[in-house]
Amino acid sequence: MLKFVLGFCAIVFAAPLQAEPASPDKRSTSFDAIGGANLIGRKAYVQHCAACHGNTLQGESGPGLTGTTFFLHWTGKQGEELYDLIAKTMPPDKAGTLDAATYRSIYNYLVWANDYRKDSKLLLPAGVTDYAAVASTPLPAKFPAPPQNFGTTDAATPNSVTLAAVQDHEWPMYNRDYRGHRYSPLAQITPANIASLAPRCIFQAGEVGAFQASPVLHDGRLYFTTGHKTYAIDAVTCKKVWEHEYVPDGPEGSIVNRGVAVYKGKVFRGTPDSHLIAIDAVTGQTLWDTWVASSAKTRARLSAAPAAFDNKIYIGEGGADYGHTGHIYAFDADTGNLVWTFNPVPTGEEPGADTWGKDGQKYGGGSSWTTISVDPEKGRVYAPIGNPGSDLEGSVRPGANLYTNSVVELDAKTGKLISYVQQVPHDVWDWDTAAAPTLYEAGGKKLMAVPSKDGWLYLYNRDTNKLVARTATTTRKNADIKPTKEGVHICPGTMGGAEWFGTAFDPKNNSLFLGTVDWCAKFIMQMEPRVPFGGITNVDPAEQARGWVRAFDAATGKQKWAWQADAPVVAGVTPTAGGVVFTGSMNGDFLGFDSVTGKVLYRFNTGGAIAGGVSSYAVNGKQYIAVASGNSSRTIWSTKGAATIIVFGLP
Repeated sequence: MLKFVLGFCAIVFAAPLQAEPASPDKRSTSFDAIGGANLIGRKAYVQHCAACHGNTLQGESGPGLTGTTFFLHWTGKQGEELYDLIAKTMPPDKAGTLDAATYRSIYNYLVWANDYRKDSKLLLPAGVTDYAAVASTPLPAKFPAPPQNFGTTDAATPNSVTLAAVQDHEWPMYNRDYRGHRYSPLAQITPANIASLAPRCIFQAGEVGAFQASPVLHDGRLYFTTGHKTYAIDAVTCKKVWEHEYVPDGPEGSIVNRGVAVYKGKVFRGTPDSHLIAIDAVTGQTLWDTWVASSAKTRARLSAAPAAFDNKIYIGEGGADYGHTGHIYAFDADTGNLVWTFNPVPTGEEPGADTWGKDGQKYGGGSSWTTISVDPEKGRVYAPIGNPGSDLEGSVRPGANLYTNSVVELDAKTGKLISYVQQVPHDVWDWDTAAAPTLYEAGGKKLMAVPSKDGWLYLYNRDTNKLVARTATTTRKNADIKPTKEGVHICPGTMGGAEWFGTAFDPKNNSLFLGTVDWCAKFIMQMEPRVPFGGITNVDPAEQARGWVRAFDAATGKQKWAWQADAPVVAGVTPTAGGVVFTGSMNGDFLGFDSVTGKVLYRFNTGGAIAGGVSSYAVNGKQYIAVASGNSSRTIWSTKGAATIIVFGLP
């Protein structure tokens, strides 16, 4: 299960390659004309890698290992970097477990399949002596680059005013409202009639890969994304209105996207190669494109669903595990021009820089890979910030490493830091604060709920930033022990706790709901900092992974009820005024719970892992539930499926 985005290991490459690559005129694109050692490598690739990266290296749930992206990333680099990456980080769930001969044969096969020369230590195509001759388009002088503009629209809705006053029938953004409640006031579906709920239409995108978007409703259409495509479909019939495909022009980070923001007639999304694009919501045509960061060296990407407010689009970058230093950006919604930047990893004289030591920032950190919450009354944005790099090895970054593993409160107009709360100071477990916080009022106080990958739910008083409560959300074992070179079995692992969806707030029952992952791992620290990860995390077998759906008192954080799933729960959780809470699990079950008791009232297997949103809306007075099913991830979650939207309704 080779996944070249995982990074590099610094081991000196000394042994010669075992077989000469075939010349281009003798190469078969169907891979039938492979002989000798290359046949051995081909067999090893099929056995250990093809399930993720495709039978012909074209990429499926894992990235392609041939073609433009692979070529631009690896051409001109040292051959030992590619070999060491394979030998030390693959398979991702059991890194380094194959024997040396197998790793060598897979490496030889990739070199042969990409027609790389072997008379140089650099990876160069046959007939090329100078990397500059095959280098990609020169990078802009500065990032973010000035936008490319292709068109405009005069549409005025939805805007900040209409989005701040969400109508009962709407689901106009990732978490439905600015404050991240994910609560639907619709009440047609109840515990009494939920048994008759059934699929009313199905849209199959025909794509295999990550599918983690939360469907957004606007003007009778559902908008959602896959890795490279954006779709608009009819919210009642699932008939496709338009399809927009983004074609990357260079190396990409992880090919995952979590959705859109719809604002003033435009659909906004990020891309795996770190572009922010605006699409006409009616026609599906690109209006502007801003290149935000380079993915060539650090695997930066824009995987979060943007947030739109005050004529600005807010988004952060992913890629800190691979050495990228993240930012929070605001861009002009009309033009794509940069308005302001906030640095989650401060340097120089910036406040917080002294919490990193002398050289602590050089390994990156500060990803933000899910959406951002907004307080429209105060004009504040609340951004979740991920872990520092090097993930498991923190010796070069003594201190709390602000503002990683935190929620930062920023002025929406200027990006100025107002306040922050940090969940995991000096993180060495890869326990990102990943999900958008939930802003609400309960018990006469203004509160903020922040779930983390560390297995805790944190409640803060928003007026004082004081911690009100901290409640466990999954198994915690050896959670206070730092990784060692011998290895420590720790719960939660790097994929545990709360992932990209956070809490949902039910004002009717004064409850918070949350889905989490119960999955442990053995943490093995390397002897020196490096990216990615600064070590190895061998996760427990995927069949041992479980999930939880829990309800908490919104004022105190005390648990009300809990239900354990037989697979991780990373999907959005959606409470409704009808007394039903909806979510899904990675085994494909779409689930409905009694809001008060936690009793499972409804279960429908969708045929694909559910890792995206569950959106409740109404059209012509009838309530529907849209479910994003089919998250295929053979490298991490060991799930199958194809991107599918299923819309449920009553008879």
